[in-house]
Amino acid sequence: MRNALIVLLAVALVLVGLGALNHSLAFDIDYVLGSWTGVSVFWVTAAIGAVLLLAGLVAIWFARTSVVAAQRKLEAELQSTYERLRAAEARVPAEPTPPAEPEAPPEPVVPPEPTPPPEPEKPPQAPPEPTPPAEPATIAATSETPPTAPH
Repeated sequence: MRNALIVLLAVALVLVGLGALNHSLAFDIDYVLGSWTGVSVFWVTAAIGAVLLLAGLVAIWFARTSVVAAQRKLEAELQSTYERLRAAEARVPAEPTPPAEPEAPPEPVVPPEPTPPPEPEKPPQAPPEPTPPAEPATIAATSETPPTAPH
């Protein structure tokens, strides 16, 4: 609030200062209900500064009341949460009973490893036949590839 008030006062003082610099300037204000003649710029800027300051103070007051309402709502929610937490803690026994000692698990029974079946006897194999000698491969060059120039 303090910072907002300082800003409002600074703006109002700047307006009034501008009016004071131009205090010799006078003009006429015409309304439907009447007219004012020879009004000084100083008084117009003083009135605008006062209206601006008053509007800013009202805006600050509305903002503070909104913040206070939100804070009270948050505090009420926090209080109800705290009460529910204490009620839940009251339902839980103070000291939990230690769990009973679990019985030792029985030793696992390991099944014996199965023996692999005997391999069948292989019939005698004939010696492999000799392979004929391979013919040399030929690569045909095509005329579509461009010749490369030495670098």
